[in-house]
Amino acid sequence: MRYVFLPGTLCDERVWLPVWKQLSLSARAYVPLQWANSLEEMLALTSDRTDPDGKNHLIGYSMGAYIAALWALTHPDKVATLTLMGYAPTGLSERELKRRKTLLEQLKGGKVDVTAKAYLANMMLPEHSDDILPILTDMASDLGTATLRAHVQSTTPRKDLTAKLGQLNCPVNLIAAREDAVAPFSAMQTAQQKIKGAQLHPVENCGHMMMLEQPASVAALLNELLA
Repeated sequence: MRYVFLPGTLCDERVWLPVWKQLSLSARAYVPLQWANSLEEMLALTSDRTDPDGKNHLIGYSMGAYIAALWALTHPDKVATLTLMGYAPTGLSERELKRRKTLLEQLKGGKVDVTAKAYLANMMLPEHSDDILPILTDMASDLGTATLRAHVQSTTPRKDLTAKLGQLNCPVNLIAAREDAVAPFSAMQTAQQKIKGAQLHPVENCGHMMMLEQPASVAALLNELLA
């Protein structure tokens, strides 16, 4: 049995550290999606970190949740639970597809400063920015625009996975920040209604970076759901 954690876009293990410190789970593994340049590489890295001989608890955040969902659908017999955080598996809207197309064009032209406060601001509540922004800035600076470009290209477009996820023979947990501007709570509610048997668990007083904004609340939820 293994507990496998996957990070979001332009994130590495630093996004999980405050939560890991408060978890009582053994046999933890981390999927370094920051190393991947394609969807195939992301899925291969996930296979490399999972337990090949037993069941796995997959815990994915944002983009990492999308990868966790795809991996679970490909290897359903190897999944004990699937926990999707800050990610609504209902597919990308036309608006989001256009935003990503524009972002990719800007990245190719070198017009995006991934460490800019304005770029990162919608990831968290304003009252948490003094504490969280330095972590996001460090990750963005270390990983750079090439990683962001690879992540966006590799995970666009995204199909609606809700029907297929409802067919999994394992618990599907959705963890949603009540004030998330990236994966709105309403979208997470819609996803929960479309995935047969899925459970929705809210996290209060935080935005998209829930693991950094409210690590104790997230850790308590995971300790309960994955026990």
